[in-house]
Amino acid sequence: MRYDVLLCDADNTLFDFTKAEENAFAIACERMGFSATPELLHIYSEINEGLWKLLEQGKIEQSVLRVRRFEDFLRAVGKTGDAQKMCDTFVDALGQQSVLLPGALQAVERWSKRVPVIIVTNGISEVQRSRMEKSELNPLISGLVVSSEVGAAKEAPLMLEKAMELAGVADKRRALMLGDSLSSDIAAAKNADVDACWFNPKGMENDKGLPIAYDIRSLDEVDAILRGEEN
Repeated sequence: MRYDVLLCDADNTLFDFTKAEENAFAIACERMGFSATPELLHIYSEINEGLWKLLEQGKIEQSVLRVRRFEDFLRAVGKTGDAQKMCDTFVDALGQQSVLLPGALQAVERWSKRVPVIIVTNGISEVQRSRMEKSELNPLISGLVVSSEVGAAKEAPLMLEKAMELAGVADKRRALMLGDSLSSDIAAAKNADVDACWFNPKGMENDKGLPIAYDIRSLDEVDAILRGEEN
């Protein structure tokens, strides 16, 4: 095998986070007394994504982000209500969502027979652990490393180092980081000095100029990479 451990992102690499967020947002809106619409979801998503980028840059704490996104959302759409209640409802609902992307389960089944698969995520601890416990992936993975538990964002070398430690792998040349986000997953690989595999199904440009060992369109391509048989 070319690699001894696969470090893998969760959201939008294995889990269908877009669908999960949509479902949880609808439940949170209903709890607040109004109906979710595509327009409201778009406004929330833009606010949320902006705050997560600040988190990646170390400019905001996750504890602040959790409620701040709903405070900003309610203000932006001119609605009153308890942002903490909306946050709690959303987080609880999101933790119940374990929808996988097509082919993700089959891919992890194959990978886990060859190398330990460790999930590495910037997500909120109770959400990610709840989703994983409910997921068919749970018995297949060898560990879950969550940024809020480690006390560092995914982009910090400590995150991938903790994941490698769980797998009992010390040589960074034998680790591969797989994920869909340049600013989070691929930056994490660069900072930790491990090879990066960019899950890039839409064929987007690497506009950040980050080093990428493999640029793939399908999770099925990972099998050959792990074996060292990629074209």
